[in-house]
Amino acid sequence: MVAFGKYLQRKQIEEWRGYYINYKLMKQKVKQYAEQIRGGSQHPRHVLKDFSRMLDTQIEKTVLFMLEQQGLLAGRLSTLRETHDAVLEQPDISKIVELRESYRDVGRDLLQLLKFVELNAIGLRKILKKFDKRFGYRFADYYVKTRANHPYSQLQQVFKHVGVGAVVGAISRNLHELQENEGSFYSIYDQPVLPLQDPVVEAIKTAVDKLTNSTSFLNFLAQHALIMQDDLQTPSEDTIDERTYHFNSLLLNLGNTFLYMVNTYIIVPTADDYSMSLGAAATVCGVVIGSMAVAQVFSSVYFSAWSNKSYFKPLVFSSIALFIGNLMYALAYDANSITLLLLG
Repeated sequence: MVAFGKYLQRKQIEEWRGYYINYKLMKQKVKQYAEQIRGGSQHPRHVLKDFSRMLDTQIEKTVLFMLEQQGLLAGRLSTLRETHDAVLEQPDISKIVELRESYRDVGRDLLQLLKFVELNAIGLRKILKKFDKRFGYRFADYYVKTRANHPYSQLQQVFKHVGVGAVVGAISRNLHELQENEGSFYSIYDQPVLPLQDPVVEAIKTAVDKLTNSTSFLNFLAQHALIMQDDLQTPSEDTIDERTYHFNSLLLNLGNTFLYMVNTYIIVPTADDYSMSLGAAATVCGVVIGSMAVAQVFSSVYFSAWSNKSYFKPLVFSSIALFIGNLMYALAYDANSITLLLLG
């Protein structure tokens, strides 16, 4: 798999290279922070503040460039609109073809801008996930929530694509008018069922969908993150919660599962011969199997209700009950006791 840093460099537009987020620099910073925290030269709070400031700067650079490019595209569309009105008053097929190609040029430049935003959104998502993975924080939740919900948020420009939608609408509407010029002049809004066949418009719509998918992770965090800055844990605390397990609980679960499987795969298939070896009638086998089903129904309801209050206690109780029941069932053979068999 190609590293994202190399992929980003390969996909960058050369003239815009200075306006992409500096993924390589931020990746190096994450590594540097890890070494500093490990060596005790940096406090985690200072790392969070410094990294947040770096992200703010990188996003600001990208968003301001995106807005600048949107303004240039809007200016070109405004100029084309003046020509457009003149062509509609005095239709000329050569001028219509030329004007349509000019609109397509704007559309192709918009496609480049959409790819620019998408690459930066992916880079932001990856660096946030890399930071969380390296330090064990939930920093991505905190950062996206605080920035996206701010009244002067620049991150919202990445989410909502408001300016992009206006440019797309202008291009598609004007191209549609020119396509319909050889006859009646219908508006795109008058005929919503009429499909737009222009390949540039279709490519733009596809690019917008891809951009929406690329920013959906960040948008989700912005809407659903609930943590506050004071709730950020240290790396050691979060790592313990995620990566360590209680050994006794694992053994208890394993033992409980083993005893349950003994009932299902050993006792049930051999209940008939076992009952008859104790001198009981064959019908006792039905009683044994039926009582197991009744016990399972009872335990599933009772333990489900109990586990809402405590998970550990019902697990311990069920393990003890299963052990005692299997022990009584086994001792019934030595004691030659039908009563002990049924109780087990």
